[in-house]
Amino acid sequence: MTVMVLPKLRFGIHNTHHSKDDNATHASHGTHATSPESTCDDEGLTSKQAEAQCIFEIKQFFSTFGIRLPQEKIFRYASFCKFDSEEAIDRIREDNGNPYMELKMKEMEDQFGTSAVFPLPFLRTRKNNSEVVYMKPARMNPHQGDSSDRFIDSLCYVLNDLSQTVDQCQNGVTVIADMQDATMENFTKEYCAELMQALQGNMVPTHVEAFLIVEPPSWFSKKVFKWMKSKKTSKDFLKRVHLIKQEQLSQFLMKDYQLYLPDDIKGGYAVGGEICEDYMDLKIAQEQQN
Repeated sequence: MTVMVLPKLRFGIHNTHHSKDDNATHASHGTHATSPESTCDDEGLTSKQAEAQCIFEIKQFFSTFGIRLPQEKIFRYASFCKFDSEEAIDRIREDNGNPYMELKMKEMEDQFGTSAVFPLPFLRTRKNNSEVVYMKPARMNPHQGDSSDRFIDSLCYVLNDLSQTVDQCQNGVTVIADMQDATMENFTKEYCAELMQALQGNMVPTHVEAFLIVEPPSWFSKKVFKWMKSKKTSKDFLKRVHLIKQEQLSQFLMKDYQLYLPDDIKGGYAVGGEICEDYMDLKIAQEQQN
């Protein structure tokens, strides 16, 4: 689905009347009317007031077209866009029909069965209390069929799942890439570009607080990391990318973090395969209930 990208104009709420079908079309493809009072960063507002105003403006904009968005969705986009209501509205409209936002575990069992990427329950970071995602590049081969596409799908599924609540959106997500057993065969330039786009929130609106690349071999910095530092990777995000030794995880993760790390990584005590299997079962059960 092709969605028109809006010009960066301040918006207001039209007082005209539309049919429901017309309203939905305009909400996906129209333009904002201008108003100087629509930003979330007005002088004199506290942070909480600015956040509330931003959320109100998003809700009001779509309600004008007869569209009621879930409160969780509104907050997710508002938070990701740093409570800039215009940017959040544009992003919501751009994501209309985004397949990465509609992923289902039932359709991804084979990929998750490889335990290449999965969240680590109960593990949090020291700084922002972020939830943690584990990935194992050695279990993905972009040279074989659609392996890299399915890996990115799995990552986006987990990022979506960890962006459901206010706390999750505010705290962000930390991703650990365990480089044990990885070879050059596990990377291509195209795959690296897609991975960085996903981690920057360009595929789904999730803030990745840190990307920890653990025990990278010497060849990684010489070639693969150069691919990752392409022009499409922002300087701001690169500040959140850390190439570290395994023992340096203690600088980022909570006390006794080893208890929650999968045994796939050196020093981890939890059984990685069981963590991933339990996660798959939970998500399938939840999706069947909805």
